[in-house]
Amino acid sequence: MNKVLKFLQKEWVLILILIILASVTRFLYLGYPKEVVFDEVYFAKWVTNYFKGDFYFDIHPPLAKMMLAALAKIFGYTNFGNTSFISQIGDKYDTDFYKFLRGVEAFFGMILVLAVYALGKRMFQNKWPGFLAALLVVFDNAILVQSRFIFTDVFLLAFGVIGLYFIYRLKEHKKLDGNAWVDLFFAALFLTAAVLVKWTALVFLGVGIFVLFLTHCCGKARKIKLFIKEGAIIMIIFFAVYFGVFAVHLLSLPNTGGPNADAFLSARSQSALLGNQYYGKYQPPSLISRIVELNISMFVANAGLNAKHAYSSKWYSWPIMYRPIYDWNKVNNDGTNSRIYLIGNPLIWWLGFLAVIFAILALLYELRFKEKTIYFQPLLILIFGYLLNLLPYLGISRPAFLYHYFPSFIFMSLITGFLLWIFLERKPLILIFIFVVLISSFIYFAPLSYGLPMSDVEYNARVWLPSWR
Repeated sequence: MNKVLKFLQKEWVLILILIILASVTRFLYLGYPKEVVFDEVYFAKWVTNYFKGDFYFDIHPPLAKMMLAALAKIFGYTNFGNTSFISQIGDKYDTDFYKFLRGVEAFFGMILVLAVYALGKRMFQNKWPGFLAALLVVFDNAILVQSRFIFTDVFLLAFGVIGLYFIYRLKEHKKLDGNAWVDLFFAALFLTAAVLVKWTALVFLGVGIFVLFLTHCCGKARKIKLFIKEGAIIMIIFFAVYFGVFAVHLLSLPNTGGPNADAFLSARSQSALLGNQYYGKYQPPSLISRIVELNISMFVANAGLNAKHAYSSKWYSWPIMYRPIYDWNKVNNDGTNSRIYLIGNPLIWWLGFLAVIFAILALLYELRFKEKTIYFQPLLILIFGYLLNLLPYLGISRPAFLYHYFPSFIFMSLITGFLLWIFLERKPLILIFIFVVLISSFIYFAPLSYGLPMSDVEYNARVWLPSWR
């Protein structure tokens, strides 16, 4: 028995366990439903624009859609059928193009789990906080849903966490030598990639800069010049990659996208699009000018979103998961209903929120002492990231949704994984019992994640709060 336990504690075994669990949960029922689910009505359709070269307008940067299109072309999935014409949730796909796109999402869902493990291990200098945090991500139903359908947040989270992992590798270097340059480049690259999925990923960039600030400017041996140099290089790489991706995006879409898409651009920018009413009537602006204008239009359109949505929610309700998102439903012939909810594992979310509160109180208590424990800084960074993600939503009026909480959820999972390890390291049976309960909760809510048929009685039993309907 002792040999079995020692074997299961080997790092490669733990990583293999995470890969298997993440793969099974993410790829299970991947082709079901063969219908448009929630925001697939936008993202799946926009992916096809890169095959046709037709311009589209999105309030989010294009990297996720570009990656999906590029991978589909590389692997020969070019028969997108009616995907470019879908118009509403529930429309049926007529080819397997959607399966490939969902498969890419599921793969990155697995990458996210491994990235959380790697970051947790690096932050706390121990594999167990990372492993426990990764398990929390595996068995959260909301992250599962986001990792199975053609949405984009899973790319944002994976790139953001990988970027922070390289930031933690970078902070261990005392100077910018050869290895440090590699870590610096990949940190900047992945953090930029996250922002190129959605601007909300700026939280990861902010956390990365904060880590370097604490490392170089708040220790005994202060290296302010090194901090400024690393920060400046990160920003140079950021803008170079950011503008480069947008350049490829615009050059890949030379044709008009129709009046609804083109209308977000000025007449001069529209004149650069083949088939547009202004084509040839003006001297098109430079590519850089077009990129700047497009980003300004994205920001204005984003800030101008004020239409009410039945499943929008306020930032202060996210930690208790007060309002999930109803993604898809279908009435079956046998009288049952199939539903897909973006709803988290409530036991993980509520346990994690308590862990965040405890961590904040512990940090405030430790501030009383001049000498801090080795865990003060990583906990401070995670709390900083958790709160920084929520901060922008204090002052905006546009509708926000539960998925905007996901970066905070990742930081919360790392905090929870650490606290479970630090308090229960010598009480493995209690730790195992806790995860048995959490996994049971995941399985209990899984029908709402996979869209499995349920009777009204079974559905009502899972609606723990009236606001979940």
